[in-house]
Amino acid sequence: MSVTLKSFDDKIDDLKRKKKELEAKQAQQLFKAASYIIGGSYSPQLAACIIDDSWKNATETKKGEWIKSSKKFQFTRPRKAKAPAKQNSKKDGQSRTAEI
Repeated sequence: MSVTLKSFDDKIDDLKRKKKELEAKQAQQLFKAASYIIGGSYSPQLAACIIDDSWKNATETKKGEWIKSSKKFQFTRPRKAKAPAKQNSKKDGQSRTAEI
């Protein structure tokens, strides 16, 4: 099958769609995390003000600590490791490929 410009455009469009879906999912997860942390007086504007003020007034050391600790707030699920491939069992000293 020959590769055409149309197929590349289709792949690009599909990746852009997937990117938007992931951004929306991460925004929802951030919204949930912020509302849980702030509590009953939560609003997106309040969360943005807190982040803006905190970042502007933080020392470089504190910013570094935040960046390091941000790994615990992983918004996308880590992929599970694939199970190791099972080895073909040998029958009578022959491999399965020898049977073909």
